[in-house]
Amino acid sequence: MRAALAALFLATGCAPTPVDVQVGFPSLETFLYAEFGRLVVYELDPQEGLGACPAILDGIEAGDFGSVDLDSGWQPICSFRNGGVQLPHVPAGPHAYVVVARDESNTILLSGCRVAEAYEGAPSVMLELYPTPEYAGATAGRALSCASADDKCQRGCR
Repeated sequence: MRAALAALFLATGCAPTPVDVQVGFPSLETFLYAEFGRLVVYELDPQEGLGACPAILDGIEAGDFGSVDLDSGWQPICSFRNGGVQLPHVPAGPHAYVVVARDESNTILLSGCRVAEAYEGAPSVMLELYPTPEYAGATAGRALSCASADDKCQRGCR
C-alpha cells in the first residue's frame, strides 16, 4: 500500500509561490516503522549539480548532511503525513529535495532525493522514499502494535 504524504514549501520568484512536495513511502509498513522524518533542501549548480542525489544520499547515510540550505529538522513522521512540515522560502533555481526517515534508535530506515526547479507555477515535486541498507536489520523481528497510519498518528506504534 502506498501512502502519499505532502509537505508544502514556499518558493521565491516574483512573489512567494507554493511548491508542493509529495512524499511516497514504499509501503504502509515502512511508514509504521518510521518515527521521525527530516526534509532538507540543497541548492544546486545548474550545470554540475543535476546528478547530485546519489552523493548526497551516500553522505547522509554515512551521517553527514553536509551544507544544507534549508532544513526542517527532525519532525514526527506523522507531520509529513498531514502536510505539517514547512520550510521558509526556497529560492528560484534547481534544488535537491531530500527526505530521510529514522526509527527511535536513530537508524535511517528510508531515504529519497529528487532534483527539481523552484519557480513560480512549478509542478509538484514527487519524491519517493526507498529502504536503506539498514532497514532490514533494524526492523527484523519487530512487531508493530498498530495496523494503520491513522492508528499510528493518534496513539503511536511500539
